[in-house]
Amino acid sequence: MKHVPIARVEPQEPVKGVKRWVLAYGNKVMLVYFEIDEGARFPMHSHVHEQAGYIIKGRMVFKTPDKEVTVSEGESYVFESNEPHEVYNPGPGKTIIIEVFSPPREDFLK
Repeated sequence: MKHVPIARVEPQEPVKGVKRWVLAYGNKVMLVYFEIDEGARFPMHSHVHEQAGYIIKGRMVFKTPDKEVTVSEGESYVFESNEPHEVYNPGPGKTIIIEVFSPPREDFLK
């Protein structure tokens, strides 16, 4: 078993206004905590990893080539492998999210 206190994890800032902490990962799954400032945006991207998330606080707008969906506190979502998506925090305030990736994202471990 791996035990990972968040206080021991150095946050990464992949995009201005976005901090992430890789909390735990194994061979097939990765758990990540995000804090996203109001107005922060991930541009359109895709990856081979399945991605599931849960909004702890705030809300996010998720855009795919086909639709735009606002996901609010207490709601969850999932992106299939290679599904293009863009994400932004319309506010008000900071959004906190827990996400799971499968397989683990090696680019998050650098």
